[in-house]
Amino acid sequence: MPRSDERGVALLLALVVLALLVALVLEFDTEARREYRDAAAFRDNFKVDTLTRAAVQAARAVLMQDLIKDRQAGQYFDSTTDLWAFPITKYAIGDGFLTAQIEDERSKFNLNDLATTDPATKKAKILRAKRLFELLLVSPDLVDAIVDWVDLDEIPEPTGAESLYYQTLHPPYRAANAPLQSVHDLRLIKGMTSASFDRLAPYVTVFPEEGDSKINLNTASPVVIQSLDPRISQSVAGEIIVGRPFKTLQMLDQVSSFEAVGKELRLQNLYDVKSDIFSARMTLTVNDVTKRAVVTLRRDTNTGNSTILYYRIL
Repeated sequence: MPRSDERGVALLLALVVLALLVALVLEFDTEARREYRDAAAFRDNFKVDTLTRAAVQAARAVLMQDLIKDRQAGQYFDSTTDLWAFPITKYAIGDGFLTAQIEDERSKFNLNDLATTDPATKKAKILRAKRLFELLLVSPDLVDAIVDWVDLDEIPEPTGAESLYYQTLHPPYRAANAPLQSVHDLRLIKGMTSASFDRLAPYVTVFPEEGDSKINLNTASPVVIQSLDPRISQSVAGEIIVGRPFKTLQMLDQVSSFEAVGKELRLQNLYDVKSDIFSARMTLTVNDVTKRAVVTLRRDTNTGNSTILYYRIL
C-alpha cells in the first residue's frame, strides 16, 4: 500500500496540475475575449468607414433633390429653409446611426479670394477681409499674413510673413504661396492662435480654391454680410436676414436700407441668392465606434451631380 506521504505528494501534484489547467483556461478565455473585442472593433470600424462613404452619397442625393425641386418650381435659390439645411440627428443607417449637417460654403468669406493679382481688386478684398476680422474681434493684421500665404510671390505684406519668416521656426517650413487646401491650414500662418481660429472658422471658407466667390445673402451670417461694405450696418444686415429667403437678386431691392449699396455691389458680382458649394459634417456611430468626417461638394448647376472637393476623417 502507498504510504501516506506518497498520497500527499500525489494530491499536491494533482492540485498543482489542476491549478495550471485553471490558469491556462483563464488565460485562453482572456485571450479569446481580447481577440473577440479586437475582431468586433475591426468589424465596427469597417462598418463605420463603409457607412461614412454611404453618408457622402446621401449628401449628394439631398443636394440633387434640392436642385430638382428648384427646377420644378422654376425658382433657383438656396436658403436655410431648403431640404439640405435641415440637420439629421441619429438617423438609422445600416447597423449604425448618422448625425449630419450640410452647410453652404457660399455663406462664408473665401480666404482664397485674397490671392488675386489685380492691385485694385486685391486692395478691396483685403479691406473686406479686415472688416470681417474686426467684427469677429480678431486682429486684422492676420489678413496680411494670409495674403502672403496664398499669393504667388515672396514679397511680404506690411504685417505679413513669407518663407523667410517661417524658415526661422522650429521645425522650419515655407509659405505655401498657393491656395489654402483646408481651413485648418490657417493654424500654420503667422499670428494665428487657437482662439482666433475658433472665432474665424464658422465664417470663412477656402472653396473654391480658385477664389472669386460670391456671398449667398440667403445663408450668410450678419457679420459676413456686413463685411461686404462699410455702409452695411448691423441693422441693415438684420433687415436682410428678416427678409429672407430672396428668390431673385432683384428681390433684395425691396430692402430699402440696402437697395442703393446692393445695386452697386451687384454690379461687382459680390453676392448671389444661390449656391453650388456645400460641406457636410457627419458623425457615424456603430456600437462603441464613432467617427467624424467632413466632405465638401461642388454641385453642378446643370446636372445636379456633385463632385468631392475635400474629404477628411476627423
